[in-house]
Amino acid sequence: MVGGAQEATPAPSDDGFATEVDAGLAYFRRRAADQLPLAEALRDAIAADDLERARAAYVAARPPYEEIEVLAASFPETDEAIDARPYAIAGGESSPDYQSVHRIESLIFRDGNLAAALPYAEGLIESVLTLQIDLERRDAFDAVRSFEGMLALSEEVASKKISSEEETWSDQSLLIFFHNWRGIQSQYMPFAPAVGRADASAAMAVDEAFAAAMGTLEPYPARNGIFPAYSTVPAPARGAIVRASYELRDALSRAAEVLGLA
Repeated sequence: MVGGAQEATPAPSDDGFATEVDAGLAYFRRRAADQLPLAEALRDAIAADDLERARAAYVAARPPYEEIEVLAASFPETDEAIDARPYAIAGGESSPDYQSVHRIESLIFRDGNLAAALPYAEGLIESVLTLQIDLERRDAFDAVRSFEGMLALSEEVASKKISSEEETWSDQSLLIFFHNWRGIQSQYMPFAPAVGRADASAAMAVDEAFAAAMGTLEPYPARNGIFPAYSTVPAPARGAIVRASYELRDALSRAAEVLGLA
C-alpha cells in the first residue's frame, strides 16, 4: 500500500487488457512513490529560505508527475491541484484556487518569493498523497483510457507545450517533453506484444516514433537532471519536436486501432 492508499478495487475485464493496464499502473504507482520525497525536499528547500536550492529542488520534483500525467483524465481534480497552469483557472494567478506546482514555479523563478511559495509547497505534498490514493482506484482505468491519455499527451506536447507555456519561468520545457514521452512509453510497452501480434508494422511504427521523438532531444542532454534552457532551442529544432510528437500520436492511434481500442 503506497502513501496510505486504500486497497485497489478489482480490475475490470471488459476490454481484455487488464494485465497490460495493471502493468502500466504499477509503474505509475512507483513514480508517485518517487514523487513524495521530491515534493518534501522542495518544501524543505523553500522553508530553509535557500533560493538556489529551491530552484534545483523544483526541477528535480517535476519528472514523476509529468510521466503520470498520461492518465490525468482519470483524476482531474488532483491533476488540477498538482499541475494546472493559470489559464486553466478562472481568474488566473489572481485566483485563490490557483495552487499548483506552477504557482510555486512563478514564485521561486520569477519573483524569488520563497515565503509566499511555502504554503503551496505544503499543499503539493497533500496533493501527491491524494494522487497515490487515486492510482489505487483500479476501476478508474482501462485500456481505452490508457490509449486516450497517450494520444492526448503526445498531441499536447506538439500543439501546446511546445510554446513553453508549461515551464515559462523555469525554462525547463525540454524536461517536460522528455518525461511526457517517457510516461507515454511506459503505458504503451505492456501493450506492445499484443500490437506486434496483431500488426507487426504498426508495432514497428510506434517503436520508430518513440526513437525519433527522443532523438530530437539528443542535442540537448540533461546534466544533473537539468536540461538546457528551452529559450536556447532554435525554431528548426522546435519544429522537429512538433513533428515527432504528432508522428508519435499517429503511430499510437494506429496501434489502438489494431487492438480494437479506438
